[in-house]
Amino acid sequence: MKQKKSSRPIGLGSGLSSLLGAEVERNTDNYKMVPVEFIKPGPWQPRKIFNKDELESLSNSIKKQGIIQPVILKSNNKDKNEYFLIAGERRWRACQLAKIHEIPAIIRDDINNEKIAELSLVENIQRSELNPIEEAEGYQSLLDKYNYTQEDISKAVGKSRSYIGNIIRLLSLSVKAKELLLEKKLTIGQVRPLIGHKDVDIYLDIILKNKLNSRDIEKLIKKGNIHSPKNKFKSIDIINLEKELTEIIGLAINIDFDNVKKTGTIKLECKNLEEFNFIIEKFKN
Repeated sequence: MKQKKSSRPIGLGSGLSSLLGAEVERNTDNYKMVPVEFIKPGPWQPRKIFNKDELESLSNSIKKQGIIQPVILKSNNKDKNEYFLIAGERRWRACQLAKIHEIPAIIRDDINNEKIAELSLVENIQRSELNPIEEAEGYQSLLDKYNYTQEDISKAVGKSRSYIGNIIRLLSLSVKAKELLLEKKLTIGQVRPLIGHKDVDIYLDIILKNKLNSRDIEKLIKKGNIHSPKNKFKSIDIINLEKELTEIIGLAINIDFDNVKKTGTIKLECKNLEEFNFIIEKFKN
């Protein structure tokens, strides 16, 4: 069993630059041109989504100016003609868009795989290039694979321990909630109150339909069982219907409708005996 480390070195925030350093610029012994099809993203890379517009812009720049900085690669021990990216995945992807067949690279087989993964995670997180789910997965990976504590991560990336804990909790959300977060249809503030609820997707439908903000969502969650008509948040459609019926009848109308069971009640609120008798006569007629 791997022994738990008591502390982590502070200063990992410099990421791969501290790992590779100025030596990368000076050392040309391992410099070579590598066909782009021989290169694969490193298995340690936490970033999965790349902005298409940014890649297109970089691709156009490479077509005009060429590649100024080489990518950093590590040989795949299982295939002598294959390499894994340590740094420069955006440049590699942009070169493919630009239809460039070879890319300048520096081969660094002297670097330990675990060290690359560890620093790559920290660097990506610090550079804010990860979406919230990738960031959460990155933190969780540091906890699971490299014996970090939340306090270690907090020091490494310069963010509070509570922030680290809250981001990691996003991983417990439903698939639908994660997708909406990645598509930027919902914010972290909107999905955070939903963490730990079994009816998350039902809440999501209500939130999207009514365009609820984080404060509205917190109130909705506090009401309790979403399946109960008494505790259910009213949709805009129901509220508008109440107003319409109130204007027609002249009495306050309260509608409770369970959108899941498709059942509900309509209540007429009488403030005095005269209004009560008025309703009775309407039913008799």
